[in-house]
Amino acid sequence: MNDVRPDGETSTDSGETHLVMKFNSSYLYAAGIFVAVVLLFTVGTALRSDAVIQSDDASDAHPLFEVVTRTVAASPRPAELRLRGRTETIRAVTVRAETGGRVVEAPILEGSPVSAGDVVCRLDVDARGAAVDQAEADLRARQLEYDAAAELMARGHRSSNQVAAMEAARDAARAQLRAAREELANIELRVPFDGYFDGRDAEIGDFLRTGDPCGTVLQLDPILVIAEVAERDIMSLEPGMPGSARLLSGQQVDGTIRFVERRANPATRTFRVELEVPNPDGAIRSGITAEIRLNLPLEPAHRVPASILALNSEGDLGVRIIENGDTVRFLPIELLSDDGEQVWVSGLPETAQIIVVGQDFVSDGTRVEVREAGASR
Repeated sequence: MNDVRPDGETSTDSGETHLVMKFNSSYLYAAGIFVAVVLLFTVGTALRSDAVIQSDDASDAHPLFEVVTRTVAASPRPAELRLRGRTETIRAVTVRAETGGRVVEAPILEGSPVSAGDVVCRLDVDARGAAVDQAEADLRARQLEYDAAAELMARGHRSSNQVAAMEAARDAARAQLRAAREELANIELRVPFDGYFDGRDAEIGDFLRTGDPCGTVLQLDPILVIAEVAERDIMSLEPGMPGSARLLSGQQVDGTIRFVERRANPATRTFRVELEVPNPDGAIRSGITAEIRLNLPLEPAHRVPASILALNSEGDLGVRIIENGDTVRFLPIELLSDDGEQVWVSGLPETAQIIVVGQDFVSDGTRVEVREAGASR
């Protein structure tokens, strides 16, 4: 309600006061909204930060993947080198003709045992017998001439030069007789050593020239078991070392290394090794497949379960171990031998904590929770 001044004008103080109060109320309302927004923003930010912190705490509290380990230590390994090989004769000789002629006898059956000096082929004598008779007659004549000249020289009717010429003629006749007898002896083709007559190349009626074969003779006692050895293993082998071989038939034989080649095969980069094995009855034949086992000097190695072997991204064979208490590390290894469920390997530290359960689910550098095999949870 307007006030009436004494001069008759209406007063406006109430309206102004009302406007001032209305203005102050709007300002306070806006300020309150601003404060509320600021508080809401601050509280929301705090809540989000707390949620992140709680999330990080929850992440840190999340349990690591658990693996089971076993501690293994290196021990002397009874090293053994296994090789795939075959049996082979220690000697195999082809008996060849030393003179020409037709075969008239072949007395030895193929596969029969023979002794040194046995005749396997006999050639026709032809004129060789007559040549011996002629050489014998010449020698007798030259001997008579020499004897007569020596007697005359003793009486002073022959010079020493004449007697020396007669002596030379006699010696030449003697040499001719020896050559004729050797040529006659060559019609018999003989075995050079004890063994087995393994194959015939000439039959009765065949004509042999000098150098043509009659048959092959094998020496089977002792017999060799040969194999090719890789470069990495050859330095461990020496002649005289013991070894054994298991034949394809299942027979087990023992022997010693007879020969280790010093020059590698240029095509395969391997070295020939010969194991000499007694074979007195000739029961072991040549060319039989065999597995050779050679005992090597003891070497430190680890025996681990075959199930823990793994491959890394490069395809290397290895084992996963624990380092620094909880970190996985992949170590490449060399497989030395396989005994079935257990294998001998090299390349691990003297003492290693190997992962035996869970190794397929972790990678190099991963942190894990470790539990020793046999320990309770």
